[in-house]
Amino acid sequence: MIRLSVMVLFCAMLAACWQRDVGRSYYPSGKVRSEATVKNNVVDGPAVMYYESGKKMSEATYRAGVLDGRSVAYYESGAPKAQAEYRDGVLDGTSISWSESGTVLSTARFDRGRLVAPAATSGGAGSDSARKP
Repeated sequence: MIRLSVMVLFCAMLAACWQRDVGRSYYPSGKVRSEATVKNNVVDGPAVMYYESGKKMSEATYRAGVLDGRSVAYYESGAPKAQAEYRDGVLDGTSISWSESGTVLSTARFDRGRLVAPAATSGGAGSDSARKP
């Protein structure tokens, strides 16, 4: 539900100021907060959010306004924070979260929104293959 609210807010911000097929929103400082491909006033394609420092906060792909594909969130340091796969707006595939140092905090697997492999947590360092989004 929170993701849907964030998406609606994100779409509303993008509808207010756009250039060509790319919608952008800005921090009060004038720095870019988000940019996304917009078609018919709906996010459709890649979308990126930034920290005010200019570093990437998250990136995701939308189709007709709903998440569809990989979504990745980053710590301000640039280290990956979380990664999830979506299909038609619902979790579908493996979701992973990391600590800022790269330790895998949890993994879970979803099939069309249903949890099929409960979240597993790790106290040790994550593997390099699981660390890269």
